[in-house]
Amino acid sequence: MGRNRTNSTSHCESAAYTATKCNDPKSIEFLRDFWREEVVSPIDNRGDTILHFIAIHGNVNALKLLIEERSISDQDLKIQNKDGNTALHEAARFGRLEIVKVMVSLDSKILFERNSKGETPIYVAAAHGEKEVFTFLADNNLCDESTMTKNDGSTILHAAVTHECYDFAIQLVKMYPELARKHDKKGWSALNILATKHLSFKSGSIYALQQMGTAPFLPMQALEAFMYFCIPTKYEESKPNYNLEDPQTATIDHVLIKRKRSSYVNFLLGNAWLGVMDDEKQKHILALTLARILIKEEDWNFYANICVENPLIQATKLGINELIIEIIQNYPQTIETIDKEGKNILHIVVEQKNRFIFDYIMKNVSHIDRLLVDVDHHGKTILHFAASVGSPFKFSTEEPPIEKTTRGYKTLILMAWGVLWFKRVKYCVHPRLWTMKDDKNMTPKELFDQNHSNVCIEAEKAIKDLANPALILSTLLCTINFAAVFTIPGGFDDKSGLPILLSKPQYSELWMLMFFIGAALYDSVFTMGTVLSVLLSKFDSDDFYIALPIKYCTVIISVYYATAFTVLGCVQALNVENIFMDKDVWWLVFLLMCLGWYMGLIVLDVCYIVFDYVYYFLNYSFLFKGNKYVM
Repeated sequence: MGRNRTNSTSHCESAAYTATKCNDPKSIEFLRDFWREEVVSPIDNRGDTILHFIAIHGNVNALKLLIEERSISDQDLKIQNKDGNTALHEAARFGRLEIVKVMVSLDSKILFERNSKGETPIYVAAAHGEKEVFTFLADNNLCDESTMTKNDGSTILHAAVTHECYDFAIQLVKMYPELARKHDKKGWSALNILATKHLSFKSGSIYALQQMGTAPFLPMQALEAFMYFCIPTKYEESKPNYNLEDPQTATIDHVLIKRKRSSYVNFLLGNAWLGVMDDEKQKHILALTLARILIKEEDWNFYANICVENPLIQATKLGINELIIEIIQNYPQTIETIDKEGKNILHIVVEQKNRFIFDYIMKNVSHIDRLLVDVDHHGKTILHFAASVGSPFKFSTEEPPIEKTTRGYKTLILMAWGVLWFKRVKYCVHPRLWTMKDDKNMTPKELFDQNHSNVCIEAEKAIKDLANPALILSTLLCTINFAAVFTIPGGFDDKSGLPILLSKPQYSELWMLMFFIGAALYDSVFTMGTVLSVLLSKFDSDDFYIALPIKYCTVIISVYYATAFTVLGCVQALNVENIFMDKDVWWLVFLLMCLGWYMGLIVLDVCYIVFDYVYYFLNYSFLFKGNKYVM
């Protein structure tokens, strides 16, 4: 008997669960009957009642019917599930405006109910970017400081930024400017949270120029960056209008304007691939706009206490270049900020090898001398921080052990950038800092050698592992082309020893064949010599400065040309022997062009990071005019 009753109840709960998302009269009648019997009994293991699911699905007709029969009391609306959420919390979370209106009209006190996280329904609506729900509550004066604040002191602006609802966050700052200066119990403002969202800015994405080469395939990354650039912006930040003749139309604040797009653009951006890039670009624009607003509203005197995390320090550690520049431009004195360990901004920039911000600070900060000579609480100078392991392509506050770093040619870049960066910083500081020791009695050079000892060993191993296949391939190509020189189509004349085809109509084609074979042979021998010079290197740290990166590029390029000329020589030999019978072989030409183009992309993908390194080596060593103490 009890089993049958339990089964019957479970079936009713299942039917009620399904009926909550239906608006037909039969389903609504069933919900009413179920409510009369079960009232606020939970129907799932989360503790949700029928009211919770009515709110989630926005079934306002069912809710109104229950209210009309006066079967819903104020206490029913306050029933919470295991997460502490009332039905109004769920309605606010999913933006069910009509449900919110009905519930608030029935009892406005439920707006003060908090879930287990201390969130009110208004806070939940703001956290999930439900503008309509929040605007309704704000327009009806139902929002106050108590409902817009969580138990831990975070406000609705904190929540909007945390959930990356940046357009809504901009709206909140316009409505309640004081929220920008509110701090939670940790001392964090909305700008602090934004300073941890490095993926919300272009500098943290694969579309930034300084991040080129970090994606698995460079040509695809370059194409995506180009498409990203071509996508029209959806939002535009208007400039202030200082209209003295008509004060009513004058504005002093930047206003975010939503631009209209053509139907054709919307159709193109409906593609999933382009849609992802579009969403990323609009998020980057909104994040930067919000950052500018919050920076101007921020109370920077609050960060005079070193124990409180500074947004500039946070942005610097994560490499958010846009945010760093905006803060320094608006508040130049913030460049003097130091963290808990006594590191200034330039120390952190150098430690992260952020070449873009380092050059910016060196060129635009007036009191650069003080930053260059600062010493942290452990006695480390800026040159000690330049001895850290890392590359400018990845900003991280912690460097993984060398055993967990990427193998292959990237270890070459890791070591090469370590040497280049150390020398770059070294010749920007006074020579007296070169031999200063930290609290562990280590000079910058000693610290560099210690940090890079394992990296140097791994880089040497990686280069040799890459050189051996290149040596085998070049030797094979050299053998093939050397043999081809003495096996020319048509053979040789027994009397003169010259190729027979020299006196035939194929004279010009034969010389073209000899050119291809000779070029392939030369490139193969050149590759072998370069590879041998790599294998015989001493692999000191200075070898990674310029010699090994240049040799690496040379080997890859010469192998490419040796292979290309060998293939062309093969095709030309078929042409000389008239294999094609004077037929139109446009398809073969097209195939060779595609193959050459594809191989070129492969070479560019493999060598780009090294090319980028060589560019900065030349820039820092010969072209850069900012070196203060060049020896």
